[in-house]
Amino acid sequence: NNEVVTFINCSGIGEIAILLKLPDRPRYPEGAPVVVNVSGFFIGQAGFDIELDADRIGVIYVSYVWPGLKDRRTNAQSGGVYDYGGADCLAALRDVIRFASGEIANVDGLTIDELIDITPLTGNVGLYAFSHSGIVATNVLALHGQDLPHVKYFIGRENPTIDAMYPLEPGYYTDDRTPVFNPYYYPEDYTPTNIHIDYSTVGWLQDEEYPDGRPYFAVPDGPAYILSYKHPRLWGKDYWSAALIQALLDSGALTRETWPRNLATPEEAAANWPFRTTVHNYPLLADVLPDLKVMLVFASVDHVQLAVDKPHIHQAYDGFHHTAGLWCRLNPDPVYVENLVKPGNAFPDNTANTEPNDWMNARAWGYRAPQGSHLNTLAALAAVAEMVDRVRADNWKPNLSRVLFEY
Repeated sequence: NNEVVTFINCSGIGEIAILLKLPDRPRYPEGAPVVVNVSGFFIGQAGFDIELDADRIGVIYVSYVWPGLKDRRTNAQSGGVYDYGGADCLAALRDVIRFASGEIANVDGLTIDELIDITPLTGNVGLYAFSHSGIVATNVLALHGQDLPHVKYFIGRENPTIDAMYPLEPGYYTDDRTPVFNPYYYPEDYTPTNIHIDYSTVGWLQDEEYPDGRPYFAVPDGPAYILSYKHPRLWGKDYWSAALIQALLDSGALTRETWPRNLATPEEAAANWPFRTTVHNYPLLADVLPDLKVMLVFASVDHVQLAVDKPHIHQAYDGFHHTAGLWCRLNPDPVYVENLVKPGNAFPDNTANTEPNDWMNARAWGYRAPQGSHLNTLAALAAVAEMVDRVRADNWKPNLSRVLFEY
């Protein structure tokens, strides 16, 4: 694949490293659309993220390195200080998108169309975000949308929305994919901005098996619900939800004197979580990007989120569609999936701007992907192909009977 590494200046931060992966053949006679892959910011994937094979669909794929981090494969490094999805990360991502949209030049004064041999369609730009990177993707659109007029769509695949979801407090899968449910998660109390977990039995476990300590929920007449090792680390400290961390102090499970040095304090959690959630930012999208189109991609069985009612997808749909009033589809149209792969079982055909009558049945709206299958990546690729074609054709019908452009 044809790769170009370049740098842009981000005011007050420094140079940001950008990777462009160019297709051998542009998708359209007039050029290639551009998709920006939004990088994860909790997990230690410091470098360029090249998860999607956008060359397969004739799209220019853009990745980047967060401020203060380095890509080991190319040694490309971004300036500044890493702030774990904070204001500097958002500013850097904003400017990466502006470069991808042809709005700003690189450090040598070259715009994207001057830098590469194929024609980038800078009026057909979108974002793709897998897992927790969906938070910064949503927030850059909400908080910097006025500077990103060329962004036409956002594709979010299995993105969390609030702090309790990152450390998988409603439930998780073990490494062998055994489901472990939190008996104190109450899906019936769902709201667009919150979920109900009862933290009144939370305790702290620290022993030979858990040397760094791990929160748990005591369960009368049953084994404790011990949380997963999969949880965020920011500035060298373990983070759980603000409510759980506060509950550890309130219940006396930990005291100020016994508080572990590697655990975020209640004050740190309360200060750092709000900026790293999306649920209160959806209203802003109605003003800054009222024509943005959204696709939420998810399997029947998520990669990490266990809750059967999929509150992360539910909150995103509520936020994008009901709160911001945006066009929103749950999973790509089957005609686009079948154009890339024969799924082998029926891919759900969910009409745009519709949702489950009962979100306890949300899994039926997801696609069934056997463990280790390529359908997860191909579903995301199909979503990009569908959205760039819809932008080009300006076709936002709720369902499609055929692929809009044969590549």
